[in-house]
Amino acid sequence: MRSVLILILFLFFTTSYISQDSKKITKSFFPDFDIEIPSPAFKKNKGFTNYKEMMSFLDSLVKDYPNDISYRFIGSSQKGKKIPMVYIGNQTNYLAKVCYMGGLHGNEPASSEGMLFLIHNLLKEDSLRHLKENLSIAIIPMANIDGYEKQDRYAANGQDLNRDQTKFSNPESIYIKRAVNEFSPDLMVDFHEYKPYRVDFVNFGEFGVTQQYDAMFLYSGNLNVSKSIRKVTEDYFITQVKPKLDYYDLKHHNYISSKHKNNSIYFNLGSVSSRSSATSYALSNCVSILMEIRGVGLKRTSFNRRVFTTYLLANSYLNTALKNYNELKLAIKQANQFPEDIIIKYKKQKSGYTLNMIDVYENKLIPINVTLHNGLECSPVIKRKRPNYYIIESELSIVTDKLAILGLDIDTLNYDEVLEVESYKIISSKKSPVLFQGFHENIIKSEIILENKLFKKGTFIVPMNQKRSNLAVETLEPEMLSGFLRFNVIKPESINKIHRYLQNKQL
Repeated sequence: MRSVLILILFLFFTTSYISQDSKKITKSFFPDFDIEIPSPAFKKNKGFTNYKEMMSFLDSLVKDYPNDISYRFIGSSQKGKKIPMVYIGNQTNYLAKVCYMGGLHGNEPASSEGMLFLIHNLLKEDSLRHLKENLSIAIIPMANIDGYEKQDRYAANGQDLNRDQTKFSNPESIYIKRAVNEFSPDLMVDFHEYKPYRVDFVNFGEFGVTQQYDAMFLYSGNLNVSKSIRKVTEDYFITQVKPKLDYYDLKHHNYISSKHKNNSIYFNLGSVSSRSSATSYALSNCVSILMEIRGVGLKRTSFNRRVFTTYLLANSYLNTALKNYNELKLAIKQANQFPEDIIIKYKKQKSGYTLNMIDVYENKLIPINVTLHNGLECSPVIKRKRPNYYIIESELSIVTDKLAILGLDIDTLNYDEVLEVESYKIISSKKSPVLFQGFHENIIKSEIILENKLFKKGTFIVPMNQKRSNLAVETLEPEMLSGFLRFNVIKPESINKIHRYLQNKQL
């Protein structure tokens, strides 16, 4: 009998209907807030703000507050809809710069609605005047317009835009990265929603469990991210928002998600891969957080609560950026003092962990004992000396084009020159059996060989004393999880055209 019920629950968890909270769970754990939210979605009984409604909403605010808000189109979606980036606040004499993004996944509507709520209140609420007077704020409220219009996670071509932060297979990814880099924020926050019902969860409790957290913090434990960035993220931005969430009885935790390995379930905590925004922006030496609000699959259940949670977080982070702008600026300054070593491979801390989750049958919190792979507690396995330059032969202009999208400055040699460099030799290579974003990843092991080599005038050089140079490390080293070689931007036989220059000579 129990096996039959588990099968029913399994099917239940894998359908859109099953993603819905029961009325008992909503009432007990996620009651809606009695607040008025001005975005267009709340003026109708079903659905969410669509693109046309969003643009009308923004245009009316620009008309009413022409001196306080403006927007520009940073590019177009694959179906030709223009992507707006909204500017509010002091754009010339500011204490800090903050960039927010919503709707990168099209089926996470509270992110975009929360951004529209924030834009509205920054303009209309006197209590927020200090924010727009002292901060330069940029907001991309609906990053994945095509996906949002059909409430689908993916872009029009079926790709995940938050797994495309280094390969840049999608035009939206390129436009967004260029626009954010041009704005050059001190703080970047990417707002999302997460799926509280996962297939794995049917294995816990009597007949399955669901997540209890209204908000989860996702930030980077990547060992090439400066410790100063991590410290200011934890000590100021996350520490200061937690009491605000507690005040409204909003539950919170660092982001955890279930995974499979060797037919067993484990949980990941934190972010390490630069293929997604949290780590990508942190590696560019700004404070970077990805917020996950409980919501995917819930449709409009607890929607006021979800949108208000998004707004509350965004409001808090603005206040923290203003209140602690000196600490924020110092952290970024320290991040630009690069260490001698780079981390090529790491190991996550593995331990037992207890999660409190909601038993969907008993309608109560129960403890779940799990195995946790902690991405915020990593230890290095392979290190290399940080080069002073990467040297890229002219045939690999595709590499330098993508580095430029990432915001790196690329120079060239002014004349032919023989240089002593470290080059890569592949010692093993295989293809991942699992498709990722439509391709099989290259899994590489390499060794370093020292050689004297003649480089022609016009050979590309990437100085490694620049702000976003950690992104060069993540993309050019062959073993990196988000590298150009792993992601098939270049083929294994082309890695011998990328070199490391360690001498203390300016090229």
